[in-house]
Amino acid sequence: MHRHSCHHPPAGVGGVTISRARIIAVGDELLEGRTVDTNSGCVQRALAGAGIPVVGVEVVPDDSDAIGLALSRTVTGELVVLTGGLGSTPDDLTREAVATWAGVDLAEDSTLRRRMTERWQRRGVSRRAGVERQCQVPAGCEAVENPVGSAPGLVGRLAERTVVLLPGVPAEMESLLPLVVALLRGKDLLPEVGPQRLWRTAQVAELALVERCAAVRSAHPDLHWSWWLTEWGCDVRLAMNAGGDESVFDQAAADVDEALGRVAYSRGDETLPAAVQRLLLAAGRTLSVAESCTGGLIAARLTDTPGASACFSGGVVSYADRIKVEYLDVPAEVLESHGAVSEEVATAMAAGCRRRLATDYALAVSGISGPDGGTADKPVGTTWVALATPTVVFARRYRFTADRPRNRLLTVAAALDSLRRLLETDDSISPWYPGDTWSRLR
Repeated sequence: MHRHSCHHPPAGVGGVTISRARIIAVGDELLEGRTVDTNSGCVQRALAGAGIPVVGVEVVPDDSDAIGLALSRTVTGELVVLTGGLGSTPDDLTREAVATWAGVDLAEDSTLRRRMTERWQRRGVSRRAGVERQCQVPAGCEAVENPVGSAPGLVGRLAERTVVLLPGVPAEMESLLPLVVALLRGKDLLPEVGPQRLWRTAQVAELALVERCAAVRSAHPDLHWSWWLTEWGCDVRLAMNAGGDESVFDQAAADVDEALGRVAYSRGDETLPAAVQRLLLAAGRTLSVAESCTGGLIAARLTDTPGASACFSGGVVSYADRIKVEYLDVPAEVLESHGAVSEEVATAMAAGCRRRLATDYALAVSGISGPDGGTADKPVGTTWVALATPTVVFARRYRFTADRPRNRLLTVAAALDSLRRLLETDDSISPWYPGDTWSRLR
């Protein structure tokens, strides 16, 4: 393995300002298809918000030589972020590989050792063999305490690069990432960032959002625009270079606000389930769900957000028609006449769920997620979403064209966003708009 032999100043020394970054994702499981690399995307988004473009992403196995070769392909002055390989098993080699590549020693950090010992004591467990490796830090690096796990993040100036090492477990990596960005910002390693604004939308296709923003884009050609798909729909970001006229940016952002209107469920980082929870709590209202094709996904996503118990009462997974009849009071003759995937059944599910669980609102979904089960009249992707309020039940038909997992997730997004819209306006007014591209009239 190639080794660098040079003086390595501590992180933040030397007046270096980072202008670009590379990501090295480490793990046999990533190359073998056993695990999807979600970490790189998370890092890219965080760095973009900090004004650092990512110019390359490389995935390498748990092999010291492979990690060293990937590091040798990076460029002086870059920020290099490595994810994975910081655990305590024999195949976790990133820490050692980085030290070897940079030509520095590994040494135990006494503070890390103390924190780890305290962590074991709090959990009432004895030390596991090999876990002490996580206390080793390459010379020139400093540790960043892991809020949810044992492996710390490591940040340092090595071989004329700023190097960041993060655990591969997504929850741990995501909890450490903002701390690392704040550390780099505090050391004046990140460039000045101009104003940015984010809008998060659901139920409108990406190109339809581009069309909505077309006039604003024409009026402000020097601003930076981005659109990208998310699990809930599509996000729109507007940005300006540092030093620009922020009054121009503010006017453009106001124009985008007007163009997007109520299709934006968030004007920041808030997720769709969190937005729904916030609105339910503010209104003092409760929600229940009746799920067929999603099999409990709506309930799961709602309860991912802490505090859900104050507004979410529960749900019925009515995958079988018998459950729809017995637990949601869907008339058997309605099922027989119209089929489970129909407006009539979806509205009956929502009304029955609201009544049975005694909530203010109830969502119901019934659909054909695929890959089989479709017919000429009801092709794969046909899905009904119904929303019961204290005075009326609304229903809308959707036709999703993705694979089964994506169709189910889009159903969750459509249901939650429909409720969000209703909570932001009036629960006697339909939550679906003429410009929606996901849903269809009868």
